[in-house]
Amino acid sequence: MSAGVAELLRNQIISLSSISCPQVGMATSSLAAQLSKSVSLNASLYVDRSRRKPTESYLFTSREAEQHDFHSLYALGVNGITRLKTLDPKFAKYEATLFSDSSRDLDRTLQSEAQNIELDKMLYHFLRDLGPYLLETPTGKVLEWVVRRFR
Repeated sequence: MSAGVAELLRNQIISLSSISCPQVGMATSSLAAQLSKSVSLNASLYVDRSRRKPTESYLFTSREAEQHDFHSLYALGVNGITRLKTLDPKFAKYEATLFSDSSRDLDRTLQSEAQNIELDKMLYHFLRDLGPYLLETPTGKVLEWVVRRFR
């Protein structure tokens, strides 16, 4: 769920909690609390672009980088990993994790410390395997996705 949708739902639930029925009020207050916990710690940065630093990019100027959302960067990264697999089949093992559909919506700030440690290990191994291919064209595409998505 995006931060904007979660915030909108939370606000609507809070307004519902003013209903005179105590059971409805308690249930909606509980749901509002749960929703507020699931909002990304970076939610304000997703909504308010004026507070963001200029986007740094491996492939694009900062102005061009601002034009690309995570979905277009994901498509770029998937294209790159597909091409890297033709150079070396060992990159296939990263396709199901770092380049999966679920990776588009992954927010590290909502992950547990253990999950972030596992992700860091996977990124370390991926970048180590990527080293010999640094000058290849698809490498830039996967680096753009990995750096911008997983920070």
